[in-house]
Amino acid sequence: MRIFCAGFLLFLLLGKAQGQGLNNKIGPFQNAEFAFEVKTIDEFIERFNNDQYTLIRQYMEEKFPKKKLTRLDLIRTLFNYDDPLWSKEDALEFSNYVLDQKDEKFLDFYSNTWFAQAECLVKYKGVPKRVNITLQVFVSDRTGTAKWVICGARAPFLDFSNRIDSKKFLNPISHATDFIGLRKAMEDKVFLKNYLSEDFKESHLNKYLAALASGEIVFEQISSITYHFLSIDNWLFTVKEYRRPGKNSGWLIQSLSKRTQSEKADYLKNNLFCDH
Repeated sequence: MRIFCAGFLLFLLLGKAQGQGLNNKIGPFQNAEFAFEVKTIDEFIERFNNDQYTLIRQYMEEKFPKKKLTRLDLIRTLFNYDDPLWSKEDALEFSNYVLDQKDEKFLDFYSNTWFAQAECLVKYKGVPKRVNITLQVFVSDRTGTAKWVICGARAPFLDFSNRIDSKKFLNPISHATDFIGLRKAMEDKVFLKNYLSEDFKESHLNKYLAALASGEIVFEQISSITYHFLSIDNWLFTVKEYRRPGKNSGWLIQSLSKRTQSEKADYLKNNLFCDH
């Protein structure tokens, strides 16, 4: 627990520096807060992986050449300390696991085990609604090129009704009447699920895309983004942007929890709405 009890060591160090005139523009830095802010998700990954060219490392080498930043120091700066959704015990165990000298763990931008979930504002038939869209990085086996692709979506207002009426069904001799009852079934919007196979699984993404194509949904804007990292064995953490004054700002670890592979699969399906 000592690791995270001392989590603000670097912040305190830089706090003293500000009193020594470090608010002046120095190279690419405006001040200490700018140096410590995790400005992009790319910078988050760089710090996590102990990249030697991160801005914070350049800043510390220039202003505090005797202070040698370790990878642990950098990982400490990636946690949200204001109302955290993680425990000190889990953070310590996670850090020790990641920093295991025999098998250090790193984040791979091109991995398919981290996801961006965008909460989006749309209009559905003219009414403001919210949709969650999940994206992941896809790397082509043929060309080796990478791109972000949509792999899941969740629009609760498009869900089929779960109401069941045992009296509503297509009887077993419907074929004899050339399925004349199908028209009535298709107009029964409240109990539509009665006429579907028990193995039927709704695809939230397909429903969203169909509504988008028909013009029922009009995309407005993205209101927030959360990154979900499932790439570290036995662990799952989310990263969110915190826009606020101070050194503990930018893209920081919002939540951290232990998860088995089975639990991650459930999370992928139930929280990120991806069925692969």
